[in-house]
Amino acid sequence: MQPAPSLIDPPLPRSGAARPAIGNYTMATRAQRAYFGIHDQTNILPNPVPHRHEYFQIYVNTRGETTHYIGGGQRPIGPGTVSFVLPFLVHYIPNAPDGVFHIINISKDYLLPSLDLDVFELSEVPLARAPELAPFRFQHCLDFRFDAAETEALQALCERMTQEAQRPSGEDTASHLLIRGHLLNLIGMVWRRYGEDFRHCEAQGLVLQSYKQAVLRCIRYITQNLAQELTLGDAAQASHVSATHLAHLLKSETGKTFLEIVTERRIDRAKTLLVFTSTSAAEIGESTGFAEPAHFARRFRQVVGTTPSAYRRQYQGVGARTWIE
Repeated sequence: MQPAPSLIDPPLPRSGAARPAIGNYTMATRAQRAYFGIHDQTNILPNPVPHRHEYFQIYVNTRGETTHYIGGGQRPIGPGTVSFVLPFLVHYIPNAPDGVFHIINISKDYLLPSLDLDVFELSEVPLARAPELAPFRFQHCLDFRFDAAETEALQALCERMTQEAQRPSGEDTASHLLIRGHLLNLIGMVWRRYGEDFRHCEAQGLVLQSYKQAVLRCIRYITQNLAQELTLGDAAQASHVSATHLAHLLKSETGKTFLEIVTERRIDRAKTLLVFTSTSAAEIGESTGFAEPAHFARRFRQVVGTTPSAYRRQYQGVGARTWIE
């Protein structure tokens, strides 16, 4: 297996300028819905510097020329180019002044509802198990280009997703299904044209290893021990690095501290259990590492903005969906 390219920050947008801090974007700040968001050149959110985000992203370019800085390299973007970005991967796409494009943001649970893995573990999943991942994993070595007719079809899919994302929340279940159908249609078009390239890249071991092994070991340790007391020292020992080095790696790779990652993983697990089980909130809190029910309720409200019971009523009331906020 060939070694994967190293992940370095993309070039600065202006030569000689001081490198700004890497921004960390979330679905809550960059998407219309908890699981999906789409923007175009008319309502694009500010994106002037290299950054990363906690979700998957697809950039569908209809008109204009620009460059995608990703994975320590550059990929050209022209009319009919579709670009894919893994979560937490530092990248940058300067928008062309005359560009026509769509930017799609997708949560992991929405793109891969049946894959119960952390986003940091996805680079190790075989394509046969999760073919949706292929264009994201091979973006660093392939350019996904389409002819005029295919580009028109891609544009139409984006417009349909935009229409559904703008519907009232009362129609959320239908929109959820339709958006995901259009999204899979888009990825299917990429597979039809580049499927053999994906298989070749996987056989050659060209998958972009986006995250350092110590970070992967740390994330596994956290997710496997959520109910236990978790310390940076114990996680560092499980990750085979010093505590100081692990703290630095986590901050540089994810933009978060060890405690922030632990709390995030605990709350995410609690959300899943609240929606998909009938286990009491107190038991869920204990099973996710919150010793006292009051502490669980307080931290849950701080992070999610509502109580565990209210969250359960909100999402169980409309059925156990295949996505979690």
